Amino acid sequence: GKIVHLGERECSVQRRFQKLLEIAPAPALDDALRQEIIAAAVRLAESVGYFNLGTFEFLVDVSGRKGAQPFAFIEANARLQVEHTVTEAVTGVDLVQSQIRLAQGATLNELGLDKVGIATPNGFAIQARVNMETMDETGATHPSGGTLAAFQPPSGPGVRVDTFGYAGYAVS
Repeated sequence: GKIVHLGERECSVQRRFQKLLEIAPAPALDDALRQEIIAAAVRLAESVGYFNLGTFEFLVDVSGRKGAQPFAFIEANARLQVEHTVTEAVTGVDLVQSQIRLAQGATLNELGLDKVGIATPNGFAIQARVNMETMDETGATHPSGGTLAAFQPPSGPGVRVDTFGYAGYAVS
């Protein structure tokens, strides 16, 4: 019956409704507004008796218009999203394992998810989505196919790569 949060992510860099960059925690979010948004997400989850992992999404108004609502709820996703890796990186929580164990009946306490400070981020994490596209002379992008002639993902301390690409992969 208890709801906990694991912080927030920023995903303003999008194209055609697809997230291209995901950052945790949101770097330009005022801390008071951050706390309001998190409190709203927790209230929403409590109001529907939410159980297991999910993402509650909000739009933040940065227009500066007098009297504008600072943020608005847009949707809840009752599942992990591909962007969950940035939350894992800054919290140290394996969200896939946690989701499975919660579904099996484990408690937040058994998973260590009810600890004070569990959502306090340790540094920043950035996820970048690489799309297979070409750009025409007008700057418009188009899906592209073919074979990856070369593929060398980044590596090093703190770098995580989730991919299916490899040199020789034939893209449909």
